[in-house]
Amino acid sequence: MKKIMNKNLAEDLIKRLKSKGADQCDVMFLKSESISSSQRLGKLEKNEYSTSYEIGIRCIIGKKQSIISSSNLKKKNLLNLIDRVFDMTKIVPENNFCGLAERNQIYKFNRDDQKKLDLCDNKIPSLNNLKQSTKILEDSALENKKISNSEGAEISWGKSSILIAGSNGLFQEYEKTVSSYILAVLAENINSMEREFDYKSKSHFSDLGNFEKIGRNTAQRAVRKLNSKKVKTCKTNVIFDSRVSASLINNLASACNSSLISRGTSFLQKKLNKQLFKTNINIIDNPNLKKGLRSKIVDCEGIKCNKQNLIKNGVLNFYFNNLEYSKQLKLESSAHASRSPSSLPFPSPTNLYLQKGNSSKKQLIQSLKKGFLITELMGSSINMSNGDYSRGASGFWIENGEVTYPVSEVTIAGNLINIFQNMIPANDLEFNFSTNAPSCLVPNLTVAGI
Repeated sequence: MKKIMNKNLAEDLIKRLKSKGADQCDVMFLKSESISSSQRLGKLEKNEYSTSYEIGIRCIIGKKQSIISSSNLKKKNLLNLIDRVFDMTKIVPENNFCGLAERNQIYKFNRDDQKKLDLCDNKIPSLNNLKQSTKILEDSALENKKISNSEGAEISWGKSSILIAGSNGLFQEYEKTVSSYILAVLAENINSMEREFDYKSKSHFSDLGNFEKIGRNTAQRAVRKLNSKKVKTCKTNVIFDSRVSASLINNLASACNSSLISRGTSFLQKKLNKQLFKTNINIIDNPNLKKGLRSKIVDCEGIKCNKQNLIKNGVLNFYFNNLEYSKQLKLESSAHASRSPSSLPFPSPTNLYLQKGNSSKKQLIQSLKKGFLITELMGSSINMSNGDYSRGASGFWIENGEVTYPVSEVTIAGNLINIFQNMIPANDLEFNFSTNAPSCLVPNLTVAGI
């Protein structure tokens, strides 16, 4: 971290705010470093390194709280922030549930705890390395003669250095990295043009994979989509490919967020300890996953994070919450508080995934007389208050257990409660994002076409 971002400074800011009359307060520092390179149609578009700093200061007076943030870390500005956030707090509405963790709730982790998670990639790729890798990624796709255009390729590496300190004795200091790529190309023939993309995020750059292979596979998928057909509106079996199935788990997580539960705007607000899925379904939130994109020892409020089953044997076990919402809902904290320097703590999952099933994706396909394999989802029309679900989709039609022809410009529709109750997972689970799922078969969804 930069010298100004240290424990002593944080404690000094806390003392100053307390001396003004704050009952509780905390400080968050964030240093962000990023390296990225992009090219389109063989021409370099971006090759850059950037660094940014941000501080957030939260003040609590009685039952009132506010937060202020800035990218200016000069001492004069920091002192000004103290005055401003204190004045802001005095005039905001009361919040009966705000407050920092009690001292006995705080888990004090050490560097060895953090080291075991292996969240920080110490092998920093050079700008030239990223440039060459980006070139390989796009060029290998463009080698396919049926690829007529490209939206470009980009590869990036980023590092976050975080420090959080509170008047309650909370102190956290850790680093984490994220590397990612994205590639989008267009295939074309006389009859049609189709777009295909690929993207992935990993904690370590070396885990992104073989860029030449990724580029070629992306091009091949684009070509496979050419000469797509439209289908008549019907109800049929739908398989969500592993590239898109995680979106269903994200929908579940959103509905299980205490911010919606507390407002009464989630279709799962009265479903705690109820059967939502088949008895063989388990959905796990694991903050202790090695190299996990959202792995952590404690949440941003200092509460120890543990591996938990959001869904165990089909039953909903908890709602994602933080201290504020746990008080409001009269529940224990699930240790899912997240924040940025400019935001108050809010609930969010860690590494969330649907446990794999017993059948392969191929076996699920072979089991269907008729169906639709979804490989891409577009747009979103999801009513979180009742679970009604509708999204644009493209993919491939299934007949007699075989993938036959590409399909585009359709809409799939159903209700998330019914989708959850009937979901059958395959065994092709991979961990490429913060939320992951294997391919999933969902019977009897509406496919709206012509």
